[in-house]
Formats: sequence, C-alpha cells, structure tokens
Amino acid sequence: MTSIAEQAHAASTFIQQTAAASEYGPHRGLDHARTAVRLASTLGLSLQHITITPDSKRRTTPGEPLLAIATCSTTRTQYTFLARYPLYEDEPFELLGPCPVCAAPVPLAAVRHLADLGTHLATGPAPLSNGPTPATYPDTFDTDEGHAPTCRYGAA
Repeated sequence: MTSIAEQAHAASTFIQQTAAASEYGPHRGLDHARTAVRLASTLGLSLQHITITPDSKRRTTPGEPLLAIATCSTTRTQYTFLARYPLYEDEPFELLGPCPVCAAPVPLAAVRHLADLGTHLATGPAPLSNGPTPATYPDTFDTDEGHAPTCRYGAA
C-alpha cells in the first residue's frame, strides 16, 4: 500500500507528464490529466483504469467537454462519464447511459462521489412519463445533445 504522500506525488507527476505529451497540446493535456486524476480519486481507481477523450457531440468551446471511461479492475465493466466543463473541478461528472426514450448515451446521473454512483446503480434511472423529468436525472438530461434527433428530449 502506498502512502498519501506517494499517491499525491504520483498524481502530480501524471498531470505534468500527460500535459507535456498530449496530442491536444499542453493546455488541453492538463484538462485531460486533471479529469483523469479527479475521476480516479472519486471512484477509488488507479489512473491506469481511466481513459479520457474529447466529446465532439457536446463541444461548446475547444477542449470541452471530455468523456472519461472508467474500467472496473475487478469486473472489467466500463462506465462512461461526461466532464462537461473540465476546467471547473467542482462540477459533478455525469454518468452516461441509454436514454429511456431514444436509447442514445445521455447523462443519467450526476456523480460527485462514489455514493452517487452507488445510488444510481442500485435504483437505475427513474421511469419517464409525459410529465416533468424526475429530479433524479441531472439538469442537463432534458437538453443534452446526445439524444437522438427524434427524441422528445435533447437540444431544441
């Protein structure tokens, strides 16, 4: 087991090396590296189980947002998260999953810590009716660009 100081040093080194070697340049490389470190820390995973890529579907400005894929080291199950605004580390990750209406990958849960993911996995997405979107969905669900063009949800 490594100490907190060793883990912190490894995270710092990872950020510096990833930023310097990034194919997206040092500034975007920093976004990718910080997002990986933040998600690994949130989920209690090592950095080798996190993959970061740009998300061109939801891009609003260069470098934003990022997709983060976390692979469970035990089951090999993959979870895809959206870091909509990676510069703001206080923003939650959004767990992507199939929309109950159109089946496209969209935000189904806001994840600030491991318990948020646990709650979502235990309960699943709430059923959708013709009324308002249940409060268990992230605020971004209704207008997310990931919905299929025929879906009643999504960017208008």
